[in-house]
Amino acid sequence: MPKLAILGFQKLFSLMKIIIKQKVCGKWPIKWYAPECIYFLKFSSKSDVWSFGVLMWEAFSYGQKPYKGMKGGDVTQMIETGKRMDCPPRCPPELYEIMKLCWTYKVEDRPKFSSVELKLRNYYYDIAQ
Repeated sequence: MPKLAILGFQKLFSLMKIIIKQKVCGKWPIKWYAPECIYFLKFSSKSDVWSFGVLMWEAFSYGQKPYKGMKGGDVTQMIETGKRMDCPPRCPPELYEIMKLCWTYKVEDRPKFSSVELKLRNYYYDIAQ
């Protein structure tokens, strides 16, 4: 099941210039979390972009589990070494490139949703012609 970090509310919080800090204990969806969420408990629209990239991967893998068979520590180690999930079979390379952009490690270098949306829109227009 796809998981996004409070995507619907993020626009409101961004307007108020608030960075949400996770303060509760429990089971966290590490496989959908951006590095700054995992290590610093900071959530923003940019961390939602990371989660969106994982959601895209799930959609193009026809509902496969991300990082299948890996535990949270294995996932964080993979991310830290610069590795990312492989392109799902039959996924257009252009869309996989967008996923990889969403998984940019440094939050300040990660694209905004407006940039991701434009890339998706341009891809759609290219294939629709």
